[in-house]
Amino acid sequence: MERDFNDVLNDIVFADNRYRQMGFTRGFSLGEEAGWREGYTLGLQKGAQLASELGFYQGFVHAWITVLEKDETTKQRKLVALRSLLEMTKSFPKTNVPDQDFVERIQKIRAKFKQVLSLLDINTSCDPEPEDERPEMSF
Repeated sequence: MERDFNDVLNDIVFADNRYRQMGFTRGFSLGEEAGWREGYTLGLQKGAQLASELGFYQGFVHAWITVLEKDETTKQRKLVALRSLLEMTKSFPKTNVPDQDFVERIQKIRAKFKQVLSLLDINTSCDPEPEDERPEMSF
């Protein structure tokens, strides 16, 4: 079967478009796959960071509740704030719930933690000691 000269010429002319489309399709599918992998890895990393942060808050709260329950002069307000923070961390969703705003909830938890730090009079700044209070070092 012989091909018409015009068909051969059209194949040559349209080869560029055909190969460009094939390259686009292949590149798109490879990019999509790489994007899914990158998104999964990032989600896993951020989830682990968030879980670590929530675990820190829970451990902090448990330790302080234990200390404050033994102290008879403890103000009830401190314990209420600590228990509230504990409840907020425990009620944080462990799975992705589309209709809940994770960012807003974690911001509320962080704000509550700052309130607890203030109530407990805990300074979290990393300022070095003033020079006059530093011990002298001799080498």
